[in-house]
Amino acid sequence: MRRIVAGMLGALVALAAACGTTSTATKTTDKSKTVTTAGVGSLKGKTAAQIIKAATTAAQKAGSAHYVLSAVEGTSSQTISGDASSTEGQQAVSQGSQHIQVVYVGGVAYVQGNAAGLNSAMGFATTVATKYANKWIAVHSTDALFKSIVSAVTLAGTIAQLDPSGALTLTAPKTVAGRQAVGVKGGLPGPAQTGVTGATTLYVAASDPTEPLEISGTAAQGTQHVVDTGTFTNWGKALNLTAPSGAVAFSSVPTK
Repeated sequence: MRRIVAGMLGALVALAAACGTTSTATKTTDKSKTVTTAGVGSLKGKTAAQIIKAATTAAQKAGSAHYVLSAVEGTSSQTISGDASSTEGQQAVSQGSQHIQVVYVGGVAYVQGNAAGLNSAMGFATTVATKYANKWIAVHSTDALFKSIVSAVTLAGTIAQLDPSGALTLTAPKTVAGRQAVGVKGGLPGPAQTGVTGATTLYVAASDPTEPLEISGTAAQGTQHVVDTGTFTNWGKALNLTAPSGAVAFSSVPTK
């Protein structure tokens, strides 16, 4: 099942009462076309696409964020939490018995996981995953997995996979972490995948800075139905990460 947000899956939809004025207004541009725009705060008068652009701009300007995301499918769940900036990042993933974490600092991605996590996320054979379980592994820029790991834990990669796709609509404003927010609803982020359907809503702060605050969605493939949510906080806060000591070079680790 695809992840709704770059490795971040969620469940936990927070519903809050709309504040103040109505969420949308209708602006007529000609007799055959109407454009729905937000009716609150700094987003007033903006279309859904313009709100997505405003959120991306604000996120890039902030430069860093903390996120907590999760997904629930039946009795299974996945939780991903982390901190991301343009040059550093850390992320921890838990799904059932699988646990893995990444720290990207100083141009090197350090990975640590239990045997199940290394087997699933890194593709290590069972014997190799068992041997290197709970040890830090240093993945360098010359290693094949480096780019995908860095993309998953840094801010640019996270922002790139937040945006709902397809036709976009606006939702009623609600309160997220004490701030009024407007939701932009559309299809699942990223390229379409055969047999996968769903919808995503990205909630954007209505007041400056208009940063992403929350994401929620559902995805389905065959009999699988996933409910996803996530929150974004600590925009602009420095990460101050340090490299783990005693890491083993990824190039020295056999995968089979």
